Amino acid sequence: MPWREMKQKDKKKTKRWTGKIKNVHLPDIEILDEIKEKAEFKASRISTKANQSYKEGLKLVQGRIMEIKSNYRYIVEINGELVTAKMSGRLKQFLYQSHTIAAVGDFVAVDVANNSDKRIEKILPRRSALIRYGKGSFQKEIILAANIDQVIITSSWRKPRFKAGLIDRYLCIVAIQNLKPIIVINKIDLLEDEQELKEQTAYYEAMGYPLICTSVVNGTGMQELKELLKNKDSVFTGHSGTGKTSLINYLEPSLNLPTAEVSDRNEKGKHTTSQSILIPWSFGGHLLDTPGIKTITLHREDKEHIPKVFPGFERLYSKCKFSDCRHINEDGCAVLEAMEEGIIPYERYDSYQYLYASL
Repeated sequence: MPWREMKQKDKKKTKRWTGKIKNVHLPDIEILDEIKEKAEFKASRISTKANQSYKEGLKLVQGRIMEIKSNYRYIVEINGELVTAKMSGRLKQFLYQSHTIAAVGDFVAVDVANNSDKRIEKILPRRSALIRYGKGSFQKEIILAANIDQVIITSSWRKPRFKAGLIDRYLCIVAIQNLKPIIVINKIDLLEDEQELKEQTAYYEAMGYPLICTSVVNGTGMQELKELLKNKDSVFTGHSGTGKTSLINYLEPSLNLPTAEVSDRNEKGKHTTSQSILIPWSFGGHLLDTPGIKTITLHREDKEHIPKVFPGFERLYSKCKFSDCRHINEDGCAVLEAMEEGIIPYERYDSYQYLYASL
């Protein structure tokens, strides 16, 4: 018998299963015994289903996360009282786009049926968020603050030296995330040439950005800044050493937040914030103090938005000949024409090119 025929004849035959494999979704593990016969109670690992709960006997009240502790523990404000609450085990089972489930500033539904063991059962929809992105291929988002009104982009005139390119980057980040920016140039007491200050800031003021020059040494601009912060939820951002903490301590002396000296060698400061916390101002509103602000970055997918949100460009891109104009070498580019006419300074256009290429 030929070898090929023998192999075919001796091959074992098995009956193939032709049924379809289906995902089996289990309800909350704490109530399996009560409803295991009810197939309609299903939970999904998709985060959009995280707020669908079938627990019974809950007593939910709304609160706001004021501080994040370790191991899924949070300080939540409920009706003016600060309580400790844990994240529900059910919420931990879902897949989220961000590294963390909840952020400081989130409004949440807390189960207070058990006074000794309060649990966060729902994270309510956010109206805004300040996000930075992790390193690596996927650049997973890290939510720094939720439900805030404005971002105080803090620079310093000296120590470290004012860098308009950093202001440009922060303004793009804030614009993409649909937040209101306020530019603060601190340490203005170190100013030696007022004309230089006007040249550096004229463009931002002409484009309509709120801009305040401040000093905690002589009090310049501090009352104006306080008025802009009143009854608003704000987060201070900017590189280390620009005096964010000193500004906060001046506005709210009772906080007495720790500050760090700026290095004479590299003009960089140390970031003194160690944990995220939402602090109420005595004059109304909240301050969001959070680590990670120093490393706030753009996502590589934001590159397509930069030509539309770069400071001053949002007024011009709609006038470009091409809707996807990059403002590099395209014909009929309104941005290039504005630069040639002196409306956009060459320095700002160079900053745009550098930022666009970096993504």
